[in-house]
Amino acid sequence: MSTDALLRPAHPLRLCWWIFAVRGGLAAIFAIVLFLASSFLGIFFFDPVTLVYMSLLLGSFVLGNGLLLGVAAGFGLEHHLHFWWVQACEAGFAVLLGVYIGVSLVLTPQSLAFLAGIHGVGVGVFQVMLALKLRDDRSDLALLMFAGIVSLIVGILFLDHAHQAARATTQALSAFELFCGLIWGTLSLRLRSGTPSYT
Repeated sequence: MSTDALLRPAHPLRLCWWIFAVRGGLAAIFAIVLFLASSFLGIFFFDPVTLVYMSLLLGSFVLGNGLLLGVAAGFGLEHHLHFWWVQACEAGFAVLLGVYIGVSLVLTPQSLAFLAGIHGVGVGVFQVMLALKLRDDRSDLALLMFAGIVSLIVGILFLDHAHQAARATTQALSAFELFCGLIWGTLSLRLRSGTPSYT
């Protein structure tokens, strides 16, 4: 590798590869737990206790995601990454949504789908914003844009089908989070492998 290549600044998103790795791992774990909970706790029906459990589970995940994004935004600000404010905005959105879900506690089947839709649309909007902010750095960004567009579509579908059964909502949300986890995990591996070595 040439000296110029070694001295060339890394793609700014590559400094944040670990954020996508952690976020992808959390999403995959949440998807599995949510699927198992909906399969076993909702075998016959979703009673109020089950919906409280789902509320706490969803609220904790969204809140944890927001706190992780807050750390990412601080990291981006510290390293003068020009997209840090996008992560800060997404962190604020996720924290507020997570707190609201946790405070409301009892979800109805309709509000579960509604909140899943808000979550999906929020994820999609901020992923697309991040991809657009980095549009001059084209490497690996098609995957980010793809994830954002799919998240937007899924969020809109949740909002449009707010009256479907709670079990179907939780299983669809589980599939969506697994998709996000796989996309973010794949992106983190691609970003990490593309990080220049300075040794």
